[in-house]
Amino acid sequence: MIRTILALAIASGLSACATHAPAPEPSIVYRDAAIAVPVGCVVDRPAPVLPLRARVAPAEWRTRAPGAKAQAIAAQAGRRMNHQTRTDAATSGCTDR
Repeated sequence: MIRTILALAIASGLSACATHAPAPEPSIVYRDAAIAVPVGCVVDRPAPVLPLRARVAPAEWRTRAPGAKAQAIAAQAGRRMNHQTRTDAATSGCTDR
């Protein structure tokens, strides 16, 4: 009889624990999320135009005729304008000029 009472007490004690199951732990799921990050404009910008004094030595410049000097200066101006046009074309899609 004592065994029966003891068995019933243990069974009732265990059954009380069984009805109150602990809540499951929330699961953490890591996922990749695409986030827009602003970056600078990376394009193939044209190489800068070398200055005339870097391309022509001073001794050679002194020996040139005035017309040849004027021609060289005009050509240099054309190179610089073309460089600016190429740079504008290369960076036309950029917002961080």
